[in-house]
Amino acid sequence: MKRKHISLIALLLIIFSLPLSLLACSKNEVIVEIDDTKLSLDDFLYDIYLIEHERDLWNNKFKESLGIDYFDYEYDGTSMKQLAKNTIMTKVILYEILSDQAKKKGYTLSDEEINTIDENVDKLIASISDVQLKESKMNRDILIKANNKLALADKYYLALIRDFEVNEESIQSTVDSDVYREYKTECLYVPTTEISNKNISPLDEDELDKAYDKIRFIKQLILKGSDFEEILGLVEGAIHYERNFILSDNTAEGEYKEAAKELANGAYSDVITTQFGHYIIHMLDNNSPSRYEMAIESAIKDEKTNQFKIHYDKLLEEYEITINTEYWDSIY
Repeated sequence: MKRKHISLIALLLIIFSLPLSLLACSKNEVIVEIDDTKLSLDDFLYDIYLIEHERDLWNNKFKESLGIDYFDYEYDGTSMKQLAKNTIMTKVILYEILSDQAKKKGYTLSDEEINTIDENVDKLIASISDVQLKESKMNRDILIKANNKLALADKYYLALIRDFEVNEESIQSTVDSDVYREYKTECLYVPTTEISNKNISPLDEDELDKAYDKIRFIKQLILKGSDFEEILGLVEGAIHYERNFILSDNTAEGEYKEAAKELANGAYSDVITTQFGHYIIHMLDNNSPSRYEMAIESAIKDEKTNQFKIHYDKLLEEYEITINTEYWDSIY
């Protein structure tokens, strides 16, 4: 199952403003009615599971440190819970309409695609505990149906955007190669600070002197022909890592970027000192095209996204969509 492309569709959802008739119907199992198609909770369970999984991942990483649940976090004045509800509803409608269009255009899933979906669903079920599966109210049939629909919608979407006409040369001319010039570096780093409970504190004077002596010793080893790998085996406490950036990035300190951009390929810097410690930089590639190419690719995708939005808005006009908001609000 090619979830990469489905994720791309998901990223589009926040920009759609659906012209729907939001009617508060009587409570029943139907959540959304699209023409004659009635969608119940079973049609929402997989997307609810994905959102809840994202919530669990976020909470495991940030809840303790930030003291807030994922659903209580606010973005532009709206809680993540409400954004999640909106996203789920929009995704379900989107996939239903795209899969319906796929069927009308004669698209089907191949035996290989169906078998892949079956295998992926079995892997998903195997990765979920019995308790989690019961709480999610999902079963294999529900997951197979949901993923078949996603795959068919994806097939239609990919065929659609392939046919969109995009002037790539014109788009490329709008992307400044100097702005997206990427510097690929590696460095040896000797810290002059320590981090405790999210607080950054400078080392004491004696440790600061030792740190400076250590980085100067490293510099002497480089001048004698040692490479970083050799030095790491000789100097205890030196830290090695790679840093790739364009000048507008905030992933490297200003002093680091200013020193790096002056280096020729293969060259080593002098000792560079920032608020966090001492560095010696080794330039691997001072004009990598990767970020520039990514920026062009992103601009092309943005253009296709805009074209897809226009196409999808027209599709919505062909359907009568009714949301049972009272029931939806009561269950999620």
